[in-house]
Amino acid sequence: MREKNPQSPIGEAIAALPRGRQSEGFTLLEVLVALTILSISLAVLMGVFSQGLSRARDMGDNSAARALAQSLIAEHGDAGEIAIGDLDGRNGAFAWQLRTVPFGSQELGGPHMVLLTASVSWKGGRRAESLSTLRLMPKSSPQ
Repeated sequence: MREKNPQSPIGEAIAALPRGRQSEGFTLLEVLVALTILSISLAVLMGVFSQGLSRARDMGDNSAARALAQSLIAEHGDAGEIAIGDLDGRNGAFAWQLRTVPFGSQELGGPHMVLLTASVSWKGGRRAESLSTLRLMPKSSPQ
């Protein structure tokens, strides 16, 4: 005679589960509430990450604009004779302007200085950075 196959341990565990409300699983309402909470949490997290990326991009643009303004001042402010007036141009997405104006009074024989102001704008002029510095001009020789 052939013996019956003994039940597997998994089958015995399932058979041992109590019958009734506890073994029926989640109701549709509980699943919908859980999915709603999950979707709201994910929407909030996506907003936070998106805002963080936007701020990081803006900070990168600010740093690049400041570096461009600094290099403009360094390039034109270290020349032997600084020309009074305005220069402007474009560098990629940035539009720049360099303004050089006389500074102070020369009537008392004081040093001749100029004010260098570099302004960089981007995003159609909605964002801008500006740096200024004073430079001494070499004494002009009497003619």
